[in-house]
Amino acid sequence: MKHCLFALLTAALLSGCVSLSVPGGFSPVRGPLSQQSPVPTYTAKMNGILSGTISVVIADGEICSGPWTFVSKAPPPGTDTAAAAAPADMGADWDFVYGPGFYVAHVVGNKLYARAMLTGNMGTVLHVELSNETNTRGNTKGVARDNHGNVFKVSVYN
Repeated sequence: MKHCLFALLTAALLSGCVSLSVPGGFSPVRGPLSQQSPVPTYTAKMNGILSGTISVVIADGEICSGPWTFVSKAPPPGTDTAAAAAPADMGADWDFVYGPGFYVAHVVGNKLYARAMLTGNMGTVLHVELSNETNTRGNTKGVARDNHGNVFKVSVYN
């Protein structure tokens, strides 16, 4: 029962059917933003259950937002398919953030694996991937990459 409830809550995080909002953070780990001292963490808001939206305010107050959807699931009708168009080569980013081999061992084939493409009001594009391999609270991990050479560790505070 506990795992079923968590699966529902995790799905709620990653979907738009219910208006569930979960906070998160984007922390630069490579690229120009990671060279700042102290290294910033940008606050994010993630909504949804089976699909939804992510919004994050990054450097200079730029607001980046867009839809997310599960990789193994077709986007809901009327949803921008840009989320599904996230680059397929983010495995290297996962391995950089979480350690060598992490992507293949812990992300590939996972049912709770989502992608998003966030566009900013100042031209930034962020590709985001999220995964919760064990389907347990507090275990959602993620990475993001922008079009300015930055790689981010994405934290979900659920």
